[in-house]
Amino acid sequence: MAAPSEVTALLKRGKRSVASLFKGEWSRRNGSPKAFKEFLDYLFDPRRKSIEDVDTIDWCRWIVAGGATFDEFSAAVKQYDNAVTCGLVWTKNFVAYRCRTCGISPCMSLCYECFHSGNHEGHDFNMFRSQAGGACDCGDINVLNKSGFCSRHGPDRKNLNMTPPTDLLAIAEALMPRVILRLIHHFRDNCKPMAYRDTFSLAMNDAEHFLSFMHSLSDMGAAMRRVMGLALTNTTMYKYLTEVEELPDYSNSYFVESQKNYLVELNSLSVPKGFEDFDNLPGLSQELHHSCLLDELVFWMVKYEFPEKLVTLLLSLLPDEHYKEAFTKAFVKHYSRISLVLVKGLKRTEIGNRVVHISVQLFSNEGLACQMVQEYNLLYTLIISLTHMIENTLLESSLEDFRLNFHMVVDCTNDIMKEHIYWPIVSDFINLLAHKKVAHKFLSDSKLVVMWLDLLSYFQGMNLNHRELSQHVEFESETYYAAFSAELEIASAPMWSLLSHCKTPDSKEHVLNMIKVCTDALQDWFDAINCKESTKPNAYQLTFHLPLHRYLATFIETGINYHSMTLDDLPLTDKMLKMTFTHLLQIQVCLAEIYTSMWVRNGIQIKGQAMTYIQCHFCYSMGDADLYLMQLCACKFDPDYFVKTVLERFHVENWLTYGSTPINTSFKLEPEQQIAMVDAVLQLFTTLLGVRTYLGIGDKELTRFEMATILCFGDKPYSQIMDSMPERSGITGQKELFEPTLSEIAEYKAPNLESSGGLQQGTYTPKGFVWEREFDPVHVSLRALYKKDIQTALDRYTEHIRQSGKYKSKTPPWPPFRPPGKISGAYKDLHRLLHCKTMHAFLFTVLYKFMKESSIPDSVLYNTVHLLDLAMTLPSPDTCRKFKSFCGSVTDVDYHDWFCGTSIHQNVREVVREVLIPVMVEDFLPTSLSSLEEMFQMAPSAMMNTAGPITAAHSGALPTGLVPVPVSSHHHRVAQKSHQTAAKSDSVPKYENRGVSTENAQKLCVPINECIISMLIKIHAKLMGQSCSYVPLSQSKRQISDSVIGDGPFFVCKLLDKMSRSSTDCARAIEDVYTSLNPKEVSGAGKKRDTAKDEERRRKARERQQKLMNKFANKQKAFMQQNPQAASDDENDIISDLSATEIPQEVSGSVQAQEYDCVICGTTSASTADKTMGLVVLLQPSSVLGHRLQENDVISLPLKKDQKVYPHVSCASVQRQQLKTMFEHFEESSCQLSVNIGWEGGVVVHTCGHYLHLDCHSSYLLSLRTQEMTGNLAVNKGEYWCPLCRQLANSVIPIPPEEDQFTIKRPLSSDPKQLIKDVADMMVSRPITPRSPNLTKVMGSVMEDLTNATYGKFKTYTSSQTSESVLLFVCSVARTNLEMELVNRGNMMTKSSSQSGKRCFLPLYHVLSMHSKILTTKPYTDLWSHMTGLCCSVQTDSVSLYHKDVPLLLKDPVSLLIQILLTLPSTMEKEHFECVLQVLYNVVYIKAIAATSCTFTSEEREAWRKKGRHSQLTTLEGMMSHVITRLQLSRVYDDIDMDKDIPAICQSVWSPQSVDMAIQDIFLPFLRVAALLKYHLFNVEFPSQMSSDCEFLHLCTYLRILGTQPATSDGQNTCSARVCWTTEEPLNLTRAWCTDLANAANQEPVDFKSLLMSTNTWSAPRLIELPNQYYQIFQSYSQRTCVTCGEVPNDPAICLVCANYTCFRQNCCTQQGVSECVHHSIQCGAGTSMYLLINSTIVVVIRGPRATLWGSVYLDDHGEEDRDLKRGKPLYLSKERYRLLQHQWLTHSFDRSCQRWIWHQDRL
Repeated sequence: MAAPSEVTALLKRGKRSVASLFKGEWSRRNGSPKAFKEFLDYLFDPRRKSIEDVDTIDWCRWIVAGGATFDEFSAAVKQYDNAVTCGLVWTKNFVAYRCRTCGISPCMSLCYECFHSGNHEGHDFNMFRSQAGGACDCGDINVLNKSGFCSRHGPDRKNLNMTPPTDLLAIAEALMPRVILRLIHHFRDNCKPMAYRDTFSLAMNDAEHFLSFMHSLSDMGAAMRRVMGLALTNTTMYKYLTEVEELPDYSNSYFVESQKNYLVELNSLSVPKGFEDFDNLPGLSQELHHSCLLDELVFWMVKYEFPEKLVTLLLSLLPDEHYKEAFTKAFVKHYSRISLVLVKGLKRTEIGNRVVHISVQLFSNEGLACQMVQEYNLLYTLIISLTHMIENTLLESSLEDFRLNFHMVVDCTNDIMKEHIYWPIVSDFINLLAHKKVAHKFLSDSKLVVMWLDLLSYFQGMNLNHRELSQHVEFESETYYAAFSAELEIASAPMWSLLSHCKTPDSKEHVLNMIKVCTDALQDWFDAINCKESTKPNAYQLTFHLPLHRYLATFIETGINYHSMTLDDLPLTDKMLKMTFTHLLQIQVCLAEIYTSMWVRNGIQIKGQAMTYIQCHFCYSMGDADLYLMQLCACKFDPDYFVKTVLERFHVENWLTYGSTPINTSFKLEPEQQIAMVDAVLQLFTTLLGVRTYLGIGDKELTRFEMATILCFGDKPYSQIMDSMPERSGITGQKELFEPTLSEIAEYKAPNLESSGGLQQGTYTPKGFVWEREFDPVHVSLRALYKKDIQTALDRYTEHIRQSGKYKSKTPPWPPFRPPGKISGAYKDLHRLLHCKTMHAFLFTVLYKFMKESSIPDSVLYNTVHLLDLAMTLPSPDTCRKFKSFCGSVTDVDYHDWFCGTSIHQNVREVVREVLIPVMVEDFLPTSLSSLEEMFQMAPSAMMNTAGPITAAHSGALPTGLVPVPVSSHHHRVAQKSHQTAAKSDSVPKYENRGVSTENAQKLCVPINECIISMLIKIHAKLMGQSCSYVPLSQSKRQISDSVIGDGPFFVCKLLDKMSRSSTDCARAIEDVYTSLNPKEVSGAGKKRDTAKDEERRRKARERQQKLMNKFANKQKAFMQQNPQAASDDENDIISDLSATEIPQEVSGSVQAQEYDCVICGTTSASTADKTMGLVVLLQPSSVLGHRLQENDVISLPLKKDQKVYPHVSCASVQRQQLKTMFEHFEESSCQLSVNIGWEGGVVVHTCGHYLHLDCHSSYLLSLRTQEMTGNLAVNKGEYWCPLCRQLANSVIPIPPEEDQFTIKRPLSSDPKQLIKDVADMMVSRPITPRSPNLTKVMGSVMEDLTNATYGKFKTYTSSQTSESVLLFVCSVARTNLEMELVNRGNMMTKSSSQSGKRCFLPLYHVLSMHSKILTTKPYTDLWSHMTGLCCSVQTDSVSLYHKDVPLLLKDPVSLLIQILLTLPSTMEKEHFECVLQVLYNVVYIKAIAATSCTFTSEEREAWRKKGRHSQLTTLEGMMSHVITRLQLSRVYDDIDMDKDIPAICQSVWSPQSVDMAIQDIFLPFLRVAALLKYHLFNVEFPSQMSSDCEFLHLCTYLRILGTQPATSDGQNTCSARVCWTTEEPLNLTRAWCTDLANAANQEPVDFKSLLMSTNTWSAPRLIELPNQYYQIFQSYSQRTCVTCGEVPNDPAICLVCANYTCFRQNCCTQQGVSECVHHSIQCGAGTSMYLLINSTIVVVIRGPRATLWGSVYLDDHGEEDRDLKRGKPLYLSKERYRLLQHQWLTHSFDRSCQRWIWHQDRL
């Protein structure tokens, strides 16, 4: 549209000018000028330009700044930022802090600046990565204590009343409503039907820059936020801007149409069902009426599904209190619509996170939350919205009989449940209930409570499991965790929030009302599923989800423990409790069945459910609550009914019966399953009586109890203990007790490093008294997820009591059951379970079964003994009743009629004479009774006396004619006779015994003749393995023990002693049984018979053993006769063995070759040409040597933003510069024979020390290539695992056969000149290849492996491929390995630093020597003559000069030594080696003197020259004068004092002693390498000790560099004393060397001086220096931009070798398909590099094509890692771990130390 003329004129002026004009007019007129309004109408007209127009936004910046720049205006406004709270808003993945010490609300959080500006030293804080976004609460007294505020925030901050000038924000106040209106018009224009919701994101993208402009305004501080808040909440302004009437010229038709669109959209946003019933309540009417811009903006936020930029903008204004209240009201008004958006939104997870992001800022404020609950009935809104959401997931319940079940239950497969879409609403509900006033408001509103429990009833019985009986389930559903999460989040978390406010006296009525409503809700549920009092649940169904039961349990517990209620005060009827008990017991039964593998066809998920049920996050809310409700039922029920019901439901009747016919045929169990179920029953009773979690135990004691149980399972790190502590969801009270409790019962074990290089974390282990006094096996069993965990705890307990000397028996001890602690008086009836006839009869039967059978586990017995012990310990709360006299005859399984009363002291003495087993007449039809004996076998009780003491007859020795038949065989026999009779005759005679008619049934009579006491005594004997092992207390001298440490006999004895002590009748019965079992008159004879029997048994055993040995010998003899050749071979072997042992070695005439064990075929043999042995090795490239720095130099990680890594002088950089200089001035071939490479990318050889045959190795590799699964092996590149130790290897170095015995050796001469000529002859006549062609081929293969082991750029430094370049690589491999060994030895040449058994240099040396001889086209005789001064070749003069070759004094002496030795034959003698060494010593001596003279000043040189003119050349002074005289003729000393690149060893005057020490330092690197060569080549052991102060002397002595001067104490320490010239004219020889150097130096003196003085002394390589605290690294690097790509990496990493900052796992910095970290690992470490990942603290090791997670070098105060910063605790550098990482880097041991490697595929 066309702009008005006034606007057009303004547009032609500059933006600054127009802005200044508007500000001036505004100030003069004190109001809004008309031109300003017209200009804004034009500027913000939606019809003119879209909202993304950059020019419009720029106009806004200038106008709001009033003529100043926007940055200047922003700085001016920030000066008046007097905000009390910080309010910084962040989004997902922002790093913030949470201090639990300062926090009032658990949701509090602080930004980095506020946290570090405050004082939180010693507080319980953590750093965390935000999952849904948040805002800084600094300064908010509602969520944070004042002590936690920073200096910039809080009500007490300075400059709180600062008011900005009126004209500063005047334009902003006028402009702001129009800015917001323009945004609203954009939302109106782009709203589409739900089918086109993808346009929402496009519309938000268009508004990105506009919203960023609004964010920049909000960032100006409190003054601008106040302006924006007033504009958003001004109702008059909103009415003026939006309520427009159409003008006659239709000029405002757009705005009219926009308003209509808005109203249509307003009515289109649907509302959940359920609100229509509450229209009469305030705030629940769902008609929306917007009264301000904020209301409509919140509406569009909901409509557009919570766009992040808009959400953060509205949240950033929350520090303004007026705005915060208005925004909260607008949010609550739209809350019901939000619940629908959560379900229907496109990105539901993101929407949910942003809803929580908003609500947690609003509802954490108690005042605001209470206001919303009071004025807007927010609790109703939440519950109705949640109910509507859940009702969309319902399906029909199939619990019990589905035909009679009309209950609706949640479908856990619905997306609402699986994706936790309900969580934002539940989270808000929990946050509201965290406020006491809101919680009491909820509890006092019966309607709300009923609505809530009606909602929870939908979760009753969800995720129902049906046991599969025929075949395995086809598809294992994983929805069970959705069910557990739903109950924990929707039911349990609000429950614990409510309960936390119900512990004060004023809440008693609330608790009672809640219990009543719970019972009503449960009754409704029972009616819905058709559950009656007598209903037995479906034995093949299981649900773990009964939230109504758990609400009832927890509120009853609160009422009893905090409000002194009794069970009689509660509205609980027996009928209600029995129905409640039904499904609780079903869970316990099915748990036992699951662990007995009866549900195995349901898949692994059913076990997952069982473990989740008892898992620490769920157990208090589910398992323990169920257990407590069962304990309540045990208190209320008749104990006989309770025990009988448990036994029936566990299906153990068939095991308990004394007959052979199953009682329950509808539910069949295998024998081992029956025993397991009996064990589960006993354990359930033990748990019910022993667990006190809900029975009145205090929080302190409970915390101690739980922590001790966790520690008993194993030593655990701090975080794992904290995570394993059972919790009441959302309640953090127990965490205050955590630290003091842990310090009381546990000891800290600092993290140790395993010998294999593994990493351990700091752990806590229980103190000794915990095992002895607090280890409770009952609670351990309750908390154990796996059965093996229980055994682990018992094993640890056993280990402790054995080590402490408290238990010495070899048999395993029993669990130390302890008497239950004190419980509330309301639960005293719980102990009635121990004092009922059914329980006593059940325990009687278990003891009888254990006594008679051998397959019953000990757990059955020790649980039974424990229950009997409890019965003796805990008195009955009721008076023991005696109903009638006990006749001794009882009915099978009908335990209620056993015994005469409930007294345990009486019942343990009662003798059960017989058990009558009812049998139907069809199964038992005796046709004739031929004798009285048969008659009495049927009914032995007819002849038995029921009175009198127990005798031998009563114990099983019946009189003749009445011998009892075993039940199973007897019953089988009778049944067989019955069927035979039935087949013969149709008429069945009837038999009547003692008036019992057998017309319908018969009773089999099984003789027992036992009481509990007698069975305990016999079981004691069974456990001890000897009869009559128990002696009554009255007849022994033992003391009564209160210890709980002992084995089975100990506890059985202890129980019998307790019975004897508690009752005289029991004591008399024990003595009677003992007497009957152990008559005095036969005791002596019995012992003699036992001794005789033992002796006879041992004699027979010896005879059987002898027979077996004879039989084996006969078989062996027969085999030898059939194989005479084998026999003769064996005899020859024996003869040879005998001869070898009898004949001394020196007489035998030959030395036996060394033998090796092949780890594949297992044979032991020497390495021969036909059967060559090889050494398993790993070849890997390394740049470790190149990272050596100068002395006392270290790389520190730069922490400041602009700080860079200081360039350090490294070995690699110096060597590169030397090579470059040499190649510039000398021939390429000569340079390559003068130095070594390998400082970068050199090949290092390591071995595990194992050997194998080469043909075995070939077969092994072939088998690996045919395997499909080879793990992380590159088999095609020759990689394999060592067959013995499983370490990685990629080559095998052959062991050449020993040639000494086949080689004719020349006699050694004592003349040094002759030795020199012998060495020259060996150079010429050297054997190039070994005798075996096969061995030559293998060595060539190894050389190929060495070449392929490194990268091409490190193999050669020239473009041409010549024999010299290859020879350089060959010699450098030897140099690299020697230098690496020196590094790992710490330059210490002592015996203690040797690595025995894993030396691989000698086999490597043989391979390199062969190829060196092949590659040496010309012998080194000319060079040898030049060094010795003797003519060793007829073609060359010994002192001729080589003008194009590198001068001798510039060559690397170590390189020369290696080259010469590699060309010599392997049979050279030690004297030859020492000869070569002495010659090179002389060369190094002259070179060192020349290099040292370059450090002198001109005056010092002149003084030394004059001083030594008259001295002999054998002295240091004479040789120094001679060298200076020769070099002064050249330019070597030009400007030496001004050359800053030349290092000065000392600035003081040089003395002879200091010069000698300097020369010795130059000698040391050469001597160390020479010593290593001697050690490997000739196996001369190093001395035991070597002082670093006299290292030069020790090395010379070891190397036998003795010199020619007399051996004086002073002279021997000088380097000149070790010189030995073989030429008669050393002056001419050294003159030639110096002249050669001088002529070369005349070209470029500086270059040659640097070559001459290049240092060979380096410090040991080490990793960069890291700061002690990790947060310094994190804050410095987490948001730093990458130098390569310029972006902030998602996963930044730092190289720990060179401190390079890289992008990890990103494609932004990829080079030629290789990611940045992999590429850098090649450049920096030849494929090996270590990176510290900033966001996770983990060190990643890259080794060639593989990578692994090494671990973290930063640990918290408890010695734990914090991977991914999940806990966010302060982390500190672990120096031990960092040293280990450095050690593994130096020793190249990552491959054998780290186990889990992956192929990184160049993507890291």
